[in-house]
Amino acid sequence: MKVALTGDVALDLMAPYFREAGFEVYVPAGFGTWRQELIDPASALHRFQPDLVFDVTAHDAALAAEVPGFFDERLRQLASMPYSLDGIRALVDECRWAARRSPRKVLAVDADNTLWRGILSEDGKDALEPFRAFQEGLLQLRADGVLLVLLSKNDPVFPFLRADMPLQDGDFASLRINWAPKAGNLVEACRDLNLGVESVVFLDDNPYERAQMAVHLPAVAVAPWDGGTPGPALLRRLKEYFFFDAGRTAEDRLRAANYAAAAAATELRKQYASVGDYLADLELKVQPARATEADLDRLVQMAGKTNQFNATTIRRDRGSFAALLADATKRVDVFRTWDRFGAQGIVCYTVVDCAARRITDFVMSCRAMGRTLEQFVYAYITDALGCAPPVDCVATAKNAPVRAFLASGMKGKSYYARVD
Repeated sequence: MKVALTGDVALDLMAPYFREAGFEVYVPAGFGTWRQELIDPASALHRFQPDLVFDVTAHDAALAAEVPGFFDERLRQLASMPYSLDGIRALVDECRWAARRSPRKVLAVDADNTLWRGILSEDGKDALEPFRAFQEGLLQLRADGVLLVLLSKNDPVFPFLRADMPLQDGDFASLRINWAPKAGNLVEACRDLNLGVESVVFLDDNPYERAQMAVHLPAVAVAPWDGGTPGPALLRRLKEYFFFDAGRTAEDRLRAANYAAAAAATELRKQYASVGDYLADLELKVQPARATEADLDRLVQMAGKTNQFNATTIRRDRGSFAALLADATKRVDVFRTWDRFGAQGIVCYTVVDCAARRITDFVMSCRAMGRTLEQFVYAYITDALGCAPPVDCVATAKNAPVRAFLASGMKGKSYYARVD
């Protein structure tokens, strides 16, 4: 990876440590010249075409709190280098995380020497030393809407976690505990969750497991954690580099509960001979409404992340949605849903060009798929417009579900009951 270093320190003294870590490094010539190079499209920095511009000084506050002896006042005075050797190494490690930054939804985590100190199959359950603070941090990520998946090479004995640990089996959206390769287990877990592997961050203390995951599932973000006691720095980096969007909307905070409810619904499905009887017993309810400013965060989130049931994959930002709400020739509708297990929040939205009488955006969360919500939504928009509007569609590699619905004629029975 190509990294351009910036910051008002002696960057040339730091560059060898980044190169040793495998980065191709560019250092602006001259102290402080990086500001001009950033804004000059003809500069050497831009010609270098870095994958990442890494401001080393931007991380001073966080790393000083995490790394003992992060600063070295003597080096600051002698060489405009404020960091100790341990400090430079921490910055190189921070760069590894920054290089992988991308929004994710799922944390797939190992157990032995990750959730606890010790190896279950060798030391026995009673001898394990839980990393309590780390487990509590994972519970906070879960509360913010991050889905937890447990991937462990162990005998599948349940309950798997000890009763005195903060994390319990039910806190995981999926558990894959066996001796099979973790990449295959993760594919199966994602299939059950109706999510792609590109939604996943993988955390494991074992370098072999990390390497195998990177080879077999390159779309997975393998966290550059080298083991040791997982502490506040690891939790901060998970949040800052992968789960920075988590907890922003009410739907985020409902996500973990929604997947637990989905698991309960799957068990309920086994009791019925037909899908129709099952859906009828789910007590599906939907509240359609015109979108308001209070819905903007959720609309932006869905536009940016939804792929499978997204007819045009238009990635609208907050300004774009605000403009649509203010445009009398457009209408934006949102659909909140419930079932017998709880509320899901806004799981679908549509954008209608009223003048052209057509639906330009038809977006539905994967959590709502397979429940006939799309039939309700299309019928609702049809009634509102007084005609059956066409739906704009741009085929992508991932939106086969919405294309199948459009190809079906967009008709069929919906099991949702409207509530106002």
